[in-house]
Amino acid sequence: MKKLLNNKLKHLFSVLTLFPLALFSRQLSAEQTSATFEHIKSTHTLNIGYRQLAPFSFRDKSGKVNGYTISLCNMIADELRLSLGLKQLEVHYIPVLFTERVAALNSSRIDLDCSVNADTPERKKSVSFSTDYFASTMRIISLRQNNIHTLEDLRGRTVGVPRGSKDLLELNRLNREKHLSLSIITSDTTEDAFNMMAQKRTAALILDDILAYPLINQSEDPEAFTILHDDVGEKMKYAIMMRKQDPLFVAFVDKTLEHIFESPLHAQMTNKWLSQKVVIKNKQKD
Repeated sequence: MKKLLNNKLKHLFSVLTLFPLALFSRQLSAEQTSATFEHIKSTHTLNIGYRQLAPFSFRDKSGKVNGYTISLCNMIADELRLSLGLKQLEVHYIPVLFTERVAALNSSRIDLDCSVNADTPERKKSVSFSTDYFASTMRIISLRQNNIHTLEDLRGRTVGVPRGSKDLLELNRLNREKHLSLSIITSDTTEDAFNMMAQKRTAALILDDILAYPLINQSEDPEAFTILHDDVGEKMKYAIMMRKQDPLFVAFVDKTLEHIFESPLHAQMTNKWLSQKVVIKNKQKD
């Protein structure tokens, strides 16, 4: 029954989007060319970058790459196949570290980075971003026994953060402005940063709360952790990352996302991936 419903929703999405996107694609094609379109059309392949960052992108226990952003990019792939007139479009999912994203795009190793990417002015100098699909809230995650209740409680202590993430940029800024004297330890992945905190190698982890919930839920003792209510730094918008200097492809992705957000399917996607916070016993109420 569930599979039948999903198939019906996918068909509805296709009906809603196919005609206007086809017109949009033909109009832009008459005006300019796209290196990304040409590459996809000649190879019949779309390369999607991702990281282990549930609920947005991750490889599950069965080996399937899944998540909210992956679902968006799979729909973009469907529209690409239709608009480019391809009988088949092979989608490759390529694991890419935070620090590799820009190089992977600019070297054409990937065509889309469909994991967690914060749209920042600094990054816009090197890559392009789609319309944003989520606003993140960065918070302090720690062991309850550490009794950390505010950012000031971290003064002079060791804090973990993923290398190359916008969390690191924000933490460095706050460290300077508030003279916190933090010792900041970076890691290649979010999971590594979480494990350092769980193993008491750092006093806390600075991370978006929606990324922290799955990590806490997968731990042996979820009740041992706490997520502080107060935000750390400013909210950041998540978006799909693409190569610079390809406005036609960016416009196509944005138009596709616009139709996805307007379709009935999007509410179900949001409910499935973005509304499942971890329930921790004895967790302080917001």
